[in-house]
Amino acid sequence: MRGIEAALKILNESKGAFASEALRKLADREKMKTQDISLASSLIYIVMRRRELWEKLTGTFIRAKEKLPVQVYTAMLTGAGGLMELRRFSEGVLINGIVETLKRSKENQKYISLVNAVLRKINENGADMIADLKKSPSLDDRALCAGVPLWCLSAWIKSWSRAEINEIFDMFSLPSYSAVRTQESEKFLKLLEEKNIRFFKSDISQAVRLSESVLPVNLPGFDEGLCSVQSESSIIAASLVKKFYREKNLILDMCSGRGVKAGQILQENESSRLECWELSEKRSKSAEKELERLHVKDRAKLKTGDALVITPDEQPSFVMLDAPCSGSGTWNRKPESKWQLNWKKFDAITDTQKKLLNRALNLVKSGGHVLYITCSLLRQENENVVAEALTAHPECAEISRMADIDFNNPAFKKGKPYGFYIMPCNSWLDGFYCSLIMKK
Repeated sequence: MRGIEAALKILNESKGAFASEALRKLADREKMKTQDISLASSLIYIVMRRRELWEKLTGTFIRAKEKLPVQVYTAMLTGAGGLMELRRFSEGVLINGIVETLKRSKENQKYISLVNAVLRKINENGADMIADLKKSPSLDDRALCAGVPLWCLSAWIKSWSRAEINEIFDMFSLPSYSAVRTQESEKFLKLLEEKNIRFFKSDISQAVRLSESVLPVNLPGFDEGLCSVQSESSIIAASLVKKFYREKNLILDMCSGRGVKAGQILQENESSRLECWELSEKRSKSAEKELERLHVKDRAKLKTGDALVITPDEQPSFVMLDAPCSGSGTWNRKPESKWQLNWKKFDAITDTQKKLLNRALNLVKSGGHVLYITCSLLRQENENVVAEALTAHPECAEISRMADIDFNNPAFKKGKPYGFYIMPCNSWLDGFYCSLIMKK
């Protein structure tokens, strides 16, 4: 299966959810060539990252009342995105590839001339149209260029000043590359050099920057537990545990996901014991495999279930709550989920965050700490959640100043007033929020 055909198939069938996993399965089943997988992956990412922008460009050249089959409309969006963003790929080859794919379906053949005409118009005029949107004073236009869904623009306005929003939206235009965490830097860097993988040293402890996005399994030493693909923001957030927990006491990871931060905590703190809770059985099994790969599973106990009802084996002295969130700080790197969100789902997420943080504060020992983390840049999921929790728990107080957090560094921004943000100001950082709370 060729790259264009694969991209259209995934975009039509996955509806933007878990597209990367769907592509991997399709590539294995169809025995796709590496260059076709790369092209399909690029097209899928381009479409999902700024879908509403491609809808706007495409809509300029389609009659408002014209109803198109989903496959045809998806083909137009894919063509629009590819024409505007693919580098070193002929626009004629892209358009012809899309047209030829549509020709295989009899019901779509009557739209071939329309698709061809619209894509050639976008090829001629699209770059100028995007340039005008980028210069526009309208936040709606800037959101389109940044790939931020228009439905949530009011949440950004409540979170940041207009100048800050424009700055963040500019950050979302940066390419996303992989950061790798390793405990054995010299050995790992030598392996990268032997494999001719380009890398850069980072000022973040344990982090190595790559010049591309990679699949973890393609990294030398991955299977042996030598490294983990992990954004620098995630590394910074999880490293806070080491600074504040009491040795040998239990650490509770309330929403452990696939175990990336849990693995870091256990590797950084050789005397630590960890209890991991995860609602999804699939993610819990992934976390178990991750901790086995890193050779730290013997100091961890994994439980699958609802973090609002599970009981820990003993009272923890430190709770890390990496709460489920909109993921708005990672939309540039992981654009799949944002188009599945709306206000109803967003409100449900913030309600869950409040319940989880309240439970964490009830569970932790007196004198212990709760680290609240999201990968969101929206106040509704961050400062507002912390403020409500502190009001309900007068016995708790936030630790406002933390070691190694330099607010003169553009990567960090103080919350208003609680916690701090890690800003996605380079290709290896995602947008994160952290707040550390102590129970008196």
